[in-house]
Amino acid sequence: QPKRPTTILPPVSIGPISSLEEMDLKTLKFQNKKLSERIEVRRQVERELEAQIETMQAKQTATDATLSLVNRYWDQLDENIKITLQRLGEETMEEIEENSTQDEDDLKKKSFHRLLSDSEFPVIKENVAGRLDFSRKAFAKVVDVIVEQKKSQTALHNENENIDINLKSEVSRLESENNNLQELTTAVQAEHHKYYLDRTNLEEKIGLLEERVEELQETAENARWDLKKIRLREDRLTRHLAEALDKINKGAITEATTTTTTAEADTLSKVCFIRYSFQPVNDQSEESIQLAESRLVELETMKKQNVDALKDLERTKFDLQNIPESLIIQSAEYRTLKSQFSVLYHESVQMKAMMDESRLLIQQTRNANLRRIEQMECDELQTQTKLRNELIQLEDTLAKVRHDYEALHTELEQNLAASEQAGPVNREMRHLINSLQNHNRQLKGEIQRYKRKIKDLQNELAKVSNCGYAIQMCRCGFHTHSRCAETIENDGSNATHNFGQINMNSLESFTETPFILTTTCFNITETIEVKPEVKFNEENEELKQKLVEKELEVEVLSKDLKTSKDQLNELKLLLDMYKGLSKEQRDKAAVMAREKEARSRVASLEEEVERAGAGREELVRKLRKCEEDLGAAVDAAREAKEWRERKEEELLLRGPDLRRNLAATKQEEEALLSEMDVTGQAFEDMQEQNMRLLQQLREKDDANFKLMSERIKANQVHKLLQEEKNVLQDQTNTLHMQVDSQNQVVRMLEEKERALQNTLATMEKELNLRSQIMELHKRKAVEMSQLREDLLRELEKKKQRLLVVEELVDRKVELLEEEHFKISRLQEDGAKLRRKLDKHKKTEGLYSADEVLMEEIREYKTKLRCPCCNVHNKDAVLTKCFHVFCIKCIKTRYETRQRKCPKCNAGFGGNDFHRIYIE
Repeated sequence: QPKRPTTILPPVSIGPISSLEEMDLKTLKFQNKKLSERIEVRRQVERELEAQIETMQAKQTATDATLSLVNRYWDQLDENIKITLQRLGEETMEEIEENSTQDEDDLKKKSFHRLLSDSEFPVIKENVAGRLDFSRKAFAKVVDVIVEQKKSQTALHNENENIDINLKSEVSRLESENNNLQELTTAVQAEHHKYYLDRTNLEEKIGLLEERVEELQETAENARWDLKKIRLREDRLTRHLAEALDKINKGAITEATTTTTTAEADTLSKVCFIRYSFQPVNDQSEESIQLAESRLVELETMKKQNVDALKDLERTKFDLQNIPESLIIQSAEYRTLKSQFSVLYHESVQMKAMMDESRLLIQQTRNANLRRIEQMECDELQTQTKLRNELIQLEDTLAKVRHDYEALHTELEQNLAASEQAGPVNREMRHLINSLQNHNRQLKGEIQRYKRKIKDLQNELAKVSNCGYAIQMCRCGFHTHSRCAETIENDGSNATHNFGQINMNSLESFTETPFILTTTCFNITETIEVKPEVKFNEENEELKQKLVEKELEVEVLSKDLKTSKDQLNELKLLLDMYKGLSKEQRDKAAVMAREKEARSRVASLEEEVERAGAGREELVRKLRKCEEDLGAAVDAAREAKEWRERKEEELLLRGPDLRRNLAATKQEEEALLSEMDVTGQAFEDMQEQNMRLLQQLREKDDANFKLMSERIKANQVHKLLQEEKNVLQDQTNTLHMQVDSQNQVVRMLEEKERALQNTLATMEKELNLRSQIMELHKRKAVEMSQLREDLLRELEKKKQRLLVVEELVDRKVELLEEEHFKISRLQEDGAKLRRKLDKHKKTEGLYSADEVLMEEIREYKTKLRCPCCNVHNKDAVLTKCFHVFCIKCIKTRYETRQRKCPKCNAGFGGNDFHRIYIE
């Protein structure tokens, strides 16, 4: 441990002593002097502690006010959440109320301040945690209800997609007009935001003023500290001066017995010189004390003014946030809304009358439709006779159909030749698109690894291409035409290549973006579209439908993202409200916000993972089906193994050429890999072109499929015509039954036509009514915009006037403060001059130093006299208030039962006074 610092006290000289009584008297005097010094120091410490207690009480009141504000706004937030939940649904609110009844009862029984003062810290923590849990659950319920409403809206939107084109166009027009109205509202909200920013600027200015006040308080504290130091120094100097004077007086008394009057004059001149040397220091210390006291008074007044201003500001903020209903009812906006509501109510009454008229018109149209139906039945009999005549002419049409079939066959051959020419271009474009997508996903360091895989895949592709060739030869049977065989080989190789890519990158593609998923699914559909069977066509259509559903899900997720952004903005506003709180409460609010954001993110990610997993499982199922088909194809390939052995000899002869081609392809691959680094930057520009080319490819594929379907249809028509030719005689017998069934179908169609006509009529009337309502709303919107502009102009004028008035008031306040400051300085200067004048008056008639000294001695003697009797010297002190009087006055007061201090009226008893000895 470090050594404690030791204080060395100077020795005190008591002087010459003749007896023990004299020694006791001198020690008592010294002890009294030291006690008085300690008492003064203790008083100073007590004053400082009282000042600190007052500051702590002020801080405590300020913290209580802030806590009450936080509690009030928290309760208001809970009430707002309850109101919103009641608007959205009552069941959720009842559940929350059942969970939080206990916490609310406890908080209602005790106020927030009483809870803080009475209960302990863990109890307070539990209560606050319960309230926080309640608010968190309420927020979660609000979010869940909003999500459910969003889902219901999306479901309704999906159900209403089958509405007519005319309705969609009308709805789009109405939406455009609604967007215009929303733009007007956004403009109004922007102006509101502007006013809010002005308010925040004012609050920032107030904060700057508060910081200025704090700086002034710090300077005042520094000044107090300096003043305290100066006072201690002054006390020390006064003590030294008093000791020096005592020593000088004692020396003068001893020398008076031995020296002459000349020596007395010399000592008096020395003492006078010493007095006058210390006199300016004392004067300066007194003046500095008085200045410091005046500055302290000014600072206290400024502090009180600042506290009053802060209270007024908080009161105005609270009034702004809690506007009474009477002001809202008396406001011009409320009256305008009330008048608009009355107008709209009258319009709704008119609309009801118009609806009644429309119902009458519907009834009339129904009667007219019944008449038309009767006419149609007459026409139906005529059509039956025509049908009989047309059956006779069917044989003539058979010949024409055969002629048309031959023409279609020639056109099909021409289209196949054209598709063979366009096939390599399409393959090159597909390969380029796949390579660019793989470059976007993968890193440059993985290129070497993919080179090895490409070499392995080329060997496998050679095997699978032979298998695909054999499969296509077995299924289609096009052995004669060499071009068709080559196209099937190329198509099979592309299909197997794409299946290999899907099997290798299936796990990676599902973790990538939705764009990559859609492109891989498109590659699967393209590879499957090459097969001409009906089974694969059906699977392609199913995959396309699933792709459309995935794109719709992506749109829904984007909409959900927009709503989540809006909710984040609302939560930011709530966090701005909590910025005025203490640091601990801000940290708690930040932790709550982070927890909520993390939970929302986890929920969204879980939903996305579930959706991606469902899509992945579906695609894996499709891939398994395709692999089963490929297994069947492999079985067919085994049967065609003998044919392949024959072709192997021919391929051995073509081996050198193929090796050369392989070396050339390797060089091209290296060139392409070098170009891929360059094409990475231009990938965004190429995407648009790729999408266009994909659309063109799809159109060409659709055209080819149409031609194939037409060919199949022509074959079917040919077969049907042959069958109809053989069975025409049987159909003539069953013709009457068919006519009856057709009559029933016609009746059903007529009923559907009636219903459609009715719906069309009602929709037309609704559209007319909506157009009229929109015109009315447009007029009202124009009128409201004009009123808004007029009100804004008036508001700007009033603002300008208010700014001018505020500037004038600020100037006047500044002038008054300057004048007050000048007056206070003049008063201080006047007080200084008065003191100097009093001193000058006292020493005005005195010309020598001896006279001045005698005058001062006389003043000190008057000060040492008792203030009660003004005869005896002070020789007794009251220990309760430490005021000094003569012993006779105190005893007379004690005996006459006037036992109170003459100066401060403090009571005293028999043991509360004792004698002192002053020389």
